[in-house]
Amino acid sequence: MTNKAKKSAFSALITPLQAFINKRVNVWLSRRIPQGALQQINYRNIFIMPTRFGACFVLFMLLLFLLGTNYQNNVIILLSYLLVSFFIVVLHHSFFNLAGLQFHASHSLQGFVGSSLYFPLVVRSKKNRFSIRFSFEQSANIASNKSHNTERESKLLGVTFEQLVVGENQVRVPYQVEKRGHYPLGRMLIISEYGFGLFKTWTRLDFAQHITAYPKPIAFAWSELGQHASSEALNDNVASYQDSFQSGQDEFHQLRHYQLGEPFSRVAWKQVARGQGWLTKQYQQALSAKLQLDLEHLPAGNIEQRLSWLSYVIKDCNEQQIAFSLKLPNQSIEYQHSAQHTLKCLAALAYY
Repeated sequence: MTNKAKKSAFSALITPLQAFINKRVNVWLSRRIPQGALQQINYRNIFIMPTRFGACFVLFMLLLFLLGTNYQNNVIILLSYLLVSFFIVVLHHSFFNLAGLQFHASHSLQGFVGSSLYFPLVVRSKKNRFSIRFSFEQSANIASNKSHNTERESKLLGVTFEQLVVGENQVRVPYQVEKRGHYPLGRMLIISEYGFGLFKTWTRLDFAQHITAYPKPIAFAWSELGQHASSEALNDNVASYQDSFQSGQDEFHQLRHYQLGEPFSRVAWKQVARGQGWLTKQYQQALSAKLQLDLEHLPAGNIEQRLSWLSYVIKDCNEQQIAFSLKLPNQSIEYQHSAQHTLKCLAALAYY
């Protein structure tokens, strides 16, 4: 059996076991640390254990104690006792460095797939805290150089604060958007190794916030529609432009003869003074181009590609201030141009 086959067989055995363990741990965490926008760290939701350096420190203390008792050397025994006392003091310092912190999260995230967002979090502290890291645990796709198979590994995206001051601290935790849809953000890992690096103190809090992930904008659809679609199909299916004008107050259009009853504010007094007769000024305003976006009439492609094309068109229309409507098999959104309309259409793509 080759090394690659052995690795695949080992992964096939380990992956279901890891999934089962993670599921049971998440169920236990849900009971132990319920989700909520307001959270506070206390003895019920804080965990602590020695780091690798802390474990080596424990072994060293044990060896000193055994050496002192074997040779009946009181100085070595006293030194081992002193190190044990130091170890316990550092344990308490590590615990109280996190204990008592209060958190408030009030904003969910919105963004495109593939983008990096920042989750805002307000941290309140009654004393200075040191060396605390905030992060989300997410899975990343890693492609092997030797094959086209894709593996998934865990990665931590986070930010470290060397010191949190007394009062309110504004924390922005990075989050990488990986998939489209509307789903929970998950638990945030808050961890510290303050105190000589002997202990790792952490907690996992769920702030009951969600993310709305819009499809990743792909410019291919817009250019393809412009180059290959016929004008008739463009008008019927995807883009229906109306470049015309209507009466308004935007731009001067022309002069025409004065008609009885028209307001004097429209009279062209310069022309009247020159003896050119009574004329009035006519203004016009341009009607914005309008687009009708229909998922079913896009070029051939899988559903994610077509949603990504629509996402790009919506984003482009918003930047060019073009009114548009959106039609999905299960939803229709009428013509409008506003930031709220754009977000509503993008959200419809995310939920689809």
